[in-house]
Amino acid sequence: GMELETLLPLTVMGIRGGQLDEAAKYGKMAIEASPDNADAHYWYGRALLRMDRVEEARQQWVQGLQISLEHKGILEGLARLALNEGEPLKAYQLLDQMRRQGLDEAWLHRLLADIAASRGVWAQSLVHLKDAMSRETPTLSDYLAASELSLMTGNKEDAVGYCQEAVRQQPCGASYGALGEAFFASDRMDSALVYLRMAVDSDSGNSRHRFNLANALEITGQYEAAETHFQYFLASEPDDVVGNFNYGIHLEKQGRDVEALYHINRTISLEPGMLSALIFKVQLLEKMQMFDEALAELALLRQSDPDSMDELNVWENRLLIARSEAMGARVEGKVHLMHMILADPALVDQVVSYLEGGADFGSLVTQYSTGPAAARGGDIGWIRPVDMVQELQAAIEALGSYDISPPIESRGLYHIFKRLP
Repeated sequence: GMELETLLPLTVMGIRGGQLDEAAKYGKMAIEASPDNADAHYWYGRALLRMDRVEEARQQWVQGLQISLEHKGILEGLARLALNEGEPLKAYQLLDQMRRQGLDEAWLHRLLADIAASRGVWAQSLVHLKDAMSRETPTLSDYLAASELSLMTGNKEDAVGYCQEAVRQQPCGASYGALGEAFFASDRMDSALVYLRMAVDSDSGNSRHRFNLANALEITGQYEAAETHFQYFLASEPDDVVGNFNYGIHLEKQGRDVEALYHINRTISLEPGMLSALIFKVQLLEKMQMFDEALAELALLRQSDPDSMDELNVWENRLLIARSEAMGARVEGKVHLMHMILADPALVDQVVSYLEGGADFGSLVTQYSTGPAAARGGDIGWIRPVDMVQELQAAIEALGSYDISPPIESRGLYHIFKRLP
């Protein structure tokens, strides 16, 4: 018969040439000729794997590893099998064994980094990625991954540094967007806005850039611009959980409670166990004075968050009292109002234009009203319209839930009302 020195090259040539039956035949002969040779088990296993005979390939590699614990080809082969079969920890251990035995190549460090990241071991992943980046010229993907891992481990300034390197290497939507995110995480909002805008301009179809820009604009109080980008984002990603949630919060800040409730309900339908959304929904229903609905949602919240039972009981009592007071007030013919008082006619026109643009009534009250309720957003509680002067009474009685009155002049001042439910 042929010697191992002949059989192994024939096996390798068969694998590389796609002649798999030939490769398997020569591989099997190599094993029979030298059953204690790890290389023979390795290449025969390679041929079997190419033929989708996975278990047979694994058996060959396990036998080969018993002969030589340091066979890097077998270690890598078993590691990749483990990855394909959803066993990342096993794969990591095999690959790390190769690293400890002296294999110091960038691809190995990158693969270790990827596996560690998939297991949520961010710091370990970053160490491996840095090793890879020090052994060959880092790519754009390397810098972006290093930035993301730095953020996950709380190293915000490192994240900014990696992204700045990415922008220097390749100025594009991806690098601008990542730098914007890193600045956002570091609370450097002016810089975040600059780079997130550049990211959107460079890659207007990228929904992630849109979402991050919307959030940065929201935080800096640029609500109208934030609205535009939230809408763009949700048009392309209507089922995004966090997108719906953040947009719901945005709408609530604008006093658009009904729209906010729609998006919070959408959030909960997409992720029923999202506690922050469940809590926000109860808060929103309470604000809208939909007390029965709020109490029903609070009962569901009890099931999802049993550790907060004491706080939820206090909240339930507050809702029950508020519901009782609201029912009594309505029986007495009262309505719940917010009230803004302005002295300057020019300011009246400005405030009306803000309201028509969707600005939040309460925020405008706090900013511009001279009335005694300005400090609490203009909420003057439950009022009987018949107790007001005639011109104000008529305007209030005409309001439906959430309606805002036109400015009403009375005794040299201008009054604007918003009716709550």
